[in-house]
Amino acid sequence: MCLQETRWKGEKAKEIGDGVKLFYKGEDSRKSGVGIAVSESIKDSVSAVRRVSDRIMSLRMETREGCWTIISVYAPQTGCPEKDKDEFYVALDDVIRSVPDDDFLTIAGDLNDHVGTDAWRKRSWCQE
Repeated sequence: MCLQETRWKGEKAKEIGDGVKLFYKGEDSRKSGVGIAVSESIKDSVSAVRRVSDRIMSLRMETREGCWTIISVYAPQTGCPEKDKDEFYVALDDVIRSVPDDDFLTIAGDLNDHVGTDAWRKRSWCQE
């Protein structure tokens, strides 16, 4: 399970109960953060964790079917500086390109898109 807006600081892997292991990364500001939680039945299959930023992390598992890479993302919101958005998508592109071609790939997260008739109402979450 991919998690966003975790608001935990630091980067750790810890057991959170009932055999679930949580891998996460966040900043001291506790404004964002991403994580990936895996169940007891697959936690020993995790072979690599890459904590890119408080907005991108990946986890690789070795399964009977082959290797599986999961990427958890939390995109910058509307109102954030374009530079932040560009840096996010460049970093995400780098992570995706680093996944071996024969891996299964899952990307999940909060991409902060707007839908519906109120999409024109841009809320600014990044301004102080």
